[in-house]
Amino acid sequence: MTDYLKNELEKAQQCLLETYELATTYGDNEEKDTSKYLQLMERICQMRDDSIKNERALQLAMAERNIPDFESAFQRELNANRKSCQAIKTREYKVFCDRLEEIANAGSTSSGAGGTRQSNASKDGGLIEMDMQVNLTDPLTKRQMVDPVKNTICGHVYEKGSIQDALRINPRLRCPVAGCGNNRPVNEAHLKPDNALKMHLQRLADGEENSGDEM
Repeated sequence: MTDYLKNELEKAQQCLLETYELATTYGDNEEKDTSKYLQLMERICQMRDDSIKNERALQLAMAERNIPDFESAFQRELNANRKSCQAIKTREYKVFCDRLEEIANAGSTSSGAGGTRQSNASKDGGLIEMDMQVNLTDPLTKRQMVDPVKNTICGHVYEKGSIQDALRINPRLRCPVAGCGNNRPVNEAHLKPDNALKMHLQRLADGEENSGDEM
């Protein structure tokens, strides 16, 4: 298998996991249906298996000295390995299943109700242990966020524009969330887009617009 295809299949697999993680937090029951993700993972395993078989057949056929013999050898090798891939028995599939289970278990301890979400936070060289609520409102402006970014040190979330403005005024600013256990200054390099929360906020905004149209 070429490095390019291998990387693309790995990206596809990671995309499935990230999509499922979003679904467990903000999706409906249909979007949380693991069978769909497993079916797609089976397809990825099949593509990987097909690629390996084709590459093996190609290597063997290259020993032939003319095109007809090359084609014959290539097809003969493919026919000899027609047995379909048993995806559920592959290491990749089993690892994928384990990751789905981990995400599902993590999602069961998260709360999307009441405008909050549970979160745990990791810290370089240690762990800040806290069971905090991620509000939908920016701690600086007290307005509902639109473009949230997460502080990867403490896990708190801010509106991107407001935290950037605050850091320009005070580069030594600490996390503005009351009671935060992180004593380090906020570093813009540690602010990462919270795409899952952003999607949820967009859904809320779309729902409000639809409600307004009906009035």
